[in-house]
Amino acid sequence: TVVDVEVGEFRGHRVSVWDLLHSRYVPEENRKELLELYQAGELTLEQVKTVVSTIVARTEAAEAEQTSPVSGPGAEPRGTEAEPGPLQED
Repeated sequence: TVVDVEVGEFRGHRVSVWDLLHSRYVPEENRKELLELYQAGELTLEQVKTVVSTIVARTEAAEAEQTSPVSGPGAEPRGTEAEPGPLQED
């Protein structure tokens, strides 16, 4: 079964759910849990596809946020010349 993925290295490609489950985006703990729930009949294939796609999208978004120079850790808002500063009175 394949899904369309619009994030990360899979952008614009149809990728098998198996490949997504074993990609760097899905932690081993999550992968094992999803497979156990699927094998036990507690999750349908459609539900597994949805969960895996969501994990990939969230992981990619988190990685993009961490590498963004504006929103990365330690980023501080910078003032612009158009912003008024504090007024000094004598």
